[in-house]
Amino acid sequence: MLLRLVAEVAGEKVAAANAAEKTKVLKRIVRYHLDGAEGRQKVERWVPRWLGFPASAYTHRGGNDAIGVRDGAESAQAPEPDPDTATAPLQHAA
Repeated sequence: MLLRLVAEVAGEKVAAANAAEKTKVLKRIVRYHLDGAEGRQKVERWVPRWLGFPASAYTHRGGNDAIGVRDGAESAQAPEPDPDTATAPLQHAA
């Protein structure tokens, strides 16, 4: 997942070139790009996907409860009634 962060912040080429590096190096690459340090172009207003809106994941398995809750809530919503076939409110009460 850290390589996905590097790819987002520094680009796919940088991530591919550093794929075999240790976590410490990858974290430093991300930090340098976010800060604009060591001659790198500064990345403004970046947030990880799980903190964005709407939240998303870096992997197929997810791992973010907010994504599952959002997807579950969307599927649990009642469908909109068809205005052509819907009965008027209190029509059956009389």
